[in-house]
Amino acid sequence: MSDSPITVVVEFEVETQTSSRDEWLQAWKGRADDAFEHEPFAPAYEAAVSVEDESRVLVFERYENGDAGLQEHMERPSHRELGELMGARRMIKRRTLANIADDVPDYGWWARPEHASPGYLADCPLIMLCMRFADAAQRNRFIELSGEHARYCLTAEPGTLVYSGAIARDDLESTSPLAAGDLVFLMVCTDDAAVEKHATDPNHLALGEKLSAAGVEIESAVTYQYRTTGLGFLWR
Repeated sequence: MSDSPITVVVEFEVETQTSSRDEWLQAWKGRADDAFEHEPFAPAYEAAVSVEDESRVLVFERYENGDAGLQEHMERPSHRELGELMGARRMIKRRTLANIADDVPDYGWWARPEHASPGYLADCPLIMLCMRFADAAQRNRFIELSGEHARYCLTAEPGTLVYSGAIARDDLESTSPLAAGDLVFLMVCTDDAAVEKHATDPNHLALGEKLSAAGVEIESAVTYQYRTTGLGFLWR
């Protein structure tokens, strides 16, 4: 148990034989509204749809007070009611990914409040990168060097809305690409042009050279791409 900030990611595959993705999202929206009104310890609770598979939805959650916040979230009546509704209507085919991850302290940022109200941020590219390293020392060196780059991005990339990292805990799904100790990296941008600007920035390209020079090797990296729905909130 931890009282430090955590990120929770859960990807669902919608059972399209019984409901559409939009019906699933509208059912989920009521839970998001309840979280915004009654869970001040949750600065983010948003749903994003997969670019590769339209039947998959990622729910992205953050809790400033760690496990206590997640527990309180799960004990809300609206949480039970949503589970009962989706169960009765057989709206979920399976969970394809689920993990609780501990936020990396002082790494990146979680919000750009100047970018309008939370519900306005729909159709924004959300990229989740799951990275595995040979050991914790390699991962920590990566975090150190990429953290320096994150500080540059905060100033140089106003179109990058969220730029964060967290360390995954135990794998909660047998089919999940995440395992304990993996780095979960999340980035949200205003649009595709902002994603391209980030990817092609000379400082970003130079980061790869710095990592190589430092002997940092990434054993595996799996990238998932989504678009935000705007039905929840990325920050308050």
